[in-house]
Amino acid sequence: MTKKECNEIIKWAEQLTDEELEKEYYEAAFESLGTLTDEMYERGYDEADIREREELEQSYRDKADILEMLCLNREIKLWE
Repeated sequence: MTKKECNEIIKWAEQLTDEELEKEYYEAAFESLGTLTDEMYERGYDEADIREREELEQSYRDKADILEMLCLNREIKLWE
């Protein structure tokens, strides 16, 4: 993720209410759990498709990390 993309997520997330931020965090976290790429390798998917999926999964992980940091800064308790 580029610094610009990171800053865009932060700017967007700072406009959210605590409840919205928490919801967005959970959505990003759940999207980043597990991976479809292992199955894609086993089924013989094209390498370009697998790389694209890996990049998408990484972007969800990065977004979840950023949103988690913002939640902690706002003292939003997660996973309770």
